[in-house]
Amino acid sequence: MLFLSGAAWAALPTELSGENIVGTTNIKVPTSNKEAKGTVVIFLSAKCPCSNSHIAELKTLPERYKDFKFVAIHSNVDEDKTTTKKYFTALALPFPVIQDEKAGFADAFKAFKTPHAYVLSPEGEILFQGGVTNSADGASAKIHYLADALEDLSQNRKIKTTMARTLGCVILREKNTW
Repeated sequence: MLFLSGAAWAALPTELSGENIVGTTNIKVPTSNKEAKGTVVIFLSAKCPCSNSHIAELKTLPERYKDFKFVAIHSNVDEDKTTTKKYFTALALPFPVIQDEKAGFADAFKAFKTPHAYVLSPEGEILFQGGVTNSADGASAKIHYLADALEDLSQNRKIKTTMARTLGCVILREKNTW
């Protein structure tokens, strides 16, 4: 499973695993999944207003696109576990939220801000990456990049926009490299 990052190829993990913030067990989500049209990976934050403003839209997507597997990842090291668990539990998202210890998944995907969405093919290749919408405020968005990509794939069409600008709060790591 490779994706192009600048001039170098990098490998994605074969599975996303860790503590399910909204559950009590650890979970494993394969990045390749031949039983689905694809996997949607969304990096979210418990305190970013941009991330929060997209929650209403993100809640509707799994119902509209049932052929896709959805998972969120929380990577911010500056958000304590108690607050994060309370926030994501209250949201009642229709998909799990994996706690990304030390931002390893964020590093592997090169996720920079929240919300940052990725659509993976059944083989685990990145088909789309970028913002959920064209706005830092989901309610005022005019273009819905993630939904449009999922609609294109659902209709067996080539994705029109495969990369979109991500607007939101920076994912803070233990040691930011930028």
